[in-house]
Parts: sequence; C-alpha cells; structure tokens
Amino acid sequence: MTKREIIGVVAGFSAAVVLIGGYLLWHGHHNKPVKKLSQTVGNHIISLNQPTADTSGGLSVSSGGGASSLGQLDLGQKSSGSSGGASSSGSNGIDPASFAQYDKYKDGNSGLFGEVQAGSGKEVAADSKVAILYKGWLTDGTLFDQLRAGSDGKLQPLVFTVGAHQVILGMEQSIVGMKVGGTRLVIVPPAVGYGDKGQGPVPPNAVLVFEVQLVDVQ
Repeated sequence: MTKREIIGVVAGFSAAVVLIGGYLLWHGHHNKPVKKLSQTVGNHIISLNQPTADTSGGLSVSSGGGASSLGQLDLGQKSSGSSGGASSSGSNGIDPASFAQYDKYKDGNSGLFGEVQAGSGKEVAADSKVAILYKGWLTDGTLFDQLRAGSDGKLQPLVFTVGAHQVILGMEQSIVGMKVGGTRLVIVPPAVGYGDKGQGPVPPNAVLVFEVQLVDVQ
C-alpha cells in the first residue's frame, strides 16, 4: 500500500468516527426521557407539563383528548349522573370556598381542567362549534358570571367556535377533548384570561374558575 493510499484510509476512518460520534450525540439529545412534573394541592394533582399559549393567533392545543397537551386536574372524585341543566354552586362536589388554592397558578401560560363528569357524546376538536352551560368564579369564591334564562325559563347555552377567539383563550384550550354530556372544572390564569387589565367584574391579573357543561358539538 502506498503512502497516498494509507493517508486516504486514515482520512476516511477519521471522517467516519466524526459522523458516528455526531449521530450518537444527536440521538442521545433527542431521546432523553422527559421528566414529568406534578404538584399536589390537597387531593388535586396538577400536571405542570404545559405549552406556552399562543395569544397572538392560533390555538395551542391538540385535538386528541387535550389532556396530553394541557395541565389536567385530578379531582379525585366521582359524579353520580348528569344533571339536566347548568350546575349550581357547590354541585358535583365543587366548592367555591376552596378556589383560593388556584391563585398559585397565576403565572401559568395555559388553561387547566379536571373531569368532574366524563361525557359520552361527540368530542370537541380544535375547530369545533360548541354549546356550553357555565358558571364563572373568582378565586375568592365570588360568582362573576353565569348564563341567564330565556323567556321560556331555560338557560341559553353559550355558542362559539373553538379557535376563533370568540371567548378567552384559556376556555378554548380547556374544552378540547371534552365530550358532550361531560362537565369540567376549568382554571384560567390571567395570561389566557383577561390579563393585567381585567374586564368588568374581573379585576386585573385574576385567576378564573369555571364549571363547564358541554351540551352540543358540531
């Protein structure tokens, strides 16, 4: 083997080592196990693996159940049957007097939700038109918003398209993956609620708590 051939073999071997080493570094970086964080508040387990909400446009959620992309509250309770209308204060085991614990999520970037009662109907996707019944509280337990009954005495559902920004972003995020007939407890930090300005009865930098019942999906 000539000197030139020897140099060529050595150079080729060195290049191969560099390429293999680079691949192993890349593969190791992209296959590191993701450490899942959680925080326990009483009997509530809050997942902290949440995306940064896109408040400029679009909807930062996935349509495959929601729980994989948003924080999910494990309420540690079971509901016995569905009510025919909007839930009242304290229904389904929800106690507004306990909502102060959610102030610690004031700096969150996306909505949190917990299944109070799982639905069995059609599922909400990121572009669904939905009809919901709801009540909204501040974390001091003050009821700041709820649906009003129509002339027929029945509650008129709120209808909106998910992703169209017709309601606050935290509400849009937290109902994706929900099924008709279900009820969720939804926690909305200011970043995806009314921010540092507030609105009407909602003060600046307020964490909001909603009880949401899904009645229709189109």
